[in-house]
Amino acid sequence: MPPMKRFRDMEQLSGGEKTVAALALLFAIHSYQPAPFFVLDEVDAALDNTNVAKIANYIRSRASGEFQFIVISLKNSLYERGNSLVGIYRDQAVNSSSSLTLDLTQYDD
Repeated sequence: MPPMKRFRDMEQLSGGEKTVAALALLFAIHSYQPAPFFVLDEVDAALDNTNVAKIANYIRSRASGEFQFIVISLKNSLYERGNSLVGIYRDQAVNSSSSLTLDLTQYDD
């Protein structure tokens, strides 16, 4: 249950509350049975900026050489905390997709 709220069925929660509940369950399972990586596809879509920052900080604190996150997001408050960015684009010249990678660790203060 979200803090300071009474018990309600999942159907009655907002999209952001459902997202936070699902991520809490996912991360709890991970703490019990670790996986080498996660792929999270726009899990931040229903979250406000405060909760996006909390999720980003949690992911950043848990990421390591043995555990990696691949996060697909359109919110800069999440992807600016990453170690690298990967962009996929359509290459008209060869009529296929190509990718670009930017290592953000070289820009850390």
